[in-house]
Amino acid sequence: MIFKKEFRILKSEPLLFITLPFSLIILLILKLLSPILLIRFGLLHSDRIGHFLINTELFFCEEIKKPKTRNIIDIFYFPTHPCNSFFPKMLRRKILILPKIIVRPFCLISRKLDFFSSHVTGKPSNGDYDVKNLLDQSKTQVKFTDDEIKYGEKQLNKMGIKKNQKIICIAIRDGLYLKKKYPNSKFNYHDHRNENIKNFILAINYLTKNKYFVIRMGSLTKNKINYKHKNFLDYSRSKHRSDFMDLFISSKCDLFISNNTGVDAFGILFRKPILHIGSIPVGAISTYSNKIFNTILNHYSIPLKRNLNFSEIFENKLHLGWTKDYFDQKKIRLIKFKPSEILDYIKEVISILDTKNFSYEHKYEKKFKKLYQKKLKKFPETKFYHGKIRSHFLYTFLKSNRNFLK
Repeated sequence: MIFKKEFRILKSEPLLFITLPFSLIILLILKLLSPILLIRFGLLHSDRIGHFLINTELFFCEEIKKPKTRNIIDIFYFPTHPCNSFFPKMLRRKILILPKIIVRPFCLISRKLDFFSSHVTGKPSNGDYDVKNLLDQSKTQVKFTDDEIKYGEKQLNKMGIKKNQKIICIAIRDGLYLKKKYPNSKFNYHDHRNENIKNFILAINYLTKNKYFVIRMGSLTKNKINYKHKNFLDYSRSKHRSDFMDLFISSKCDLFISNNTGVDAFGILFRKPILHIGSIPVGAISTYSNKIFNTILNHYSIPLKRNLNFSEIFENKLHLGWTKDYFDQKKIRLIKFKPSEILDYIKEVISILDTKNFSYEHKYEKKFKKLYQKKLKKFPETKFYHGKIRSHFLYTFLKSNRNFLK
């Protein structure tokens, strides 16, 4: 039986009508050989940077934990043109990647028919959610060559970054990237996640004056920053921007600040401390590492004319609210942080990085984590997104937002 998704694929790629039967025959032969040599087929989610980097990295991390009981050859393909052109170069040093026309038929069959499930590869357990807390247990699985490192260092110098100067990356989602990249698709359901970079200027000014070099990341950004300083670069609009430098800068930064946009995957890939300004939805925020610092947007109830407390967010089924329309239907307005609040959160994280003590827990955090874990147990649908709760919840945030402790 051909389902809608499969029919859509066949309709868009009629060549599959020819390649699928041959691939099925070959798979049957490979099935017989599998006790001696197992050949697996997989795709790499190459269309969106978050999934491209993190799904792939988590797959690698899971593989190195598995015992090898037989010889295995994994063969991958890109279903779409890669959203970052340099990352595939790094991947090809580690794995075998062949053209889509060759691998896709095998991948479609093995993923659809349980009989061939052992021939499926490239699928981490929970997508881009590190529920096994593997990223903290392993080093980055892709590497730069010595020549690439030398080139990257030269580019940093051209950008005005001094040797050993601390780098802070800021990636703020504003909606323009998806609008330009996929003009025929509608992504306004993500509008509640957008933020204005102007709200970060106060914090940028603080950081640059304290000799940090601040880089605004991204490839397509909506608002220009009217701010100039020798320690600041709007990299997203500069001549220095490239797919290689997206990766290299992230590998060199000391802190990655974002509002939950896919670009922060660069920081996650290289195990950098991440500050999330406005972690939503609350039932699926990043909790896998003690290098993750969370703040949560207030959920303002229009009928009640007040912010909901943490328990009410769950009880009102807002904990896995993914779209703007959903919050609108629930008559909830997500309250963005003031520039002064953002500055306070960044100052706190900077002070923690200076002490290099990632294992600390303050009294508000202990109370919040206890409440959070209680809610996750009560709402089992959140289990998919969490392993051990290792991330931090900022003191400055919880102290001024006591409603998240109820």
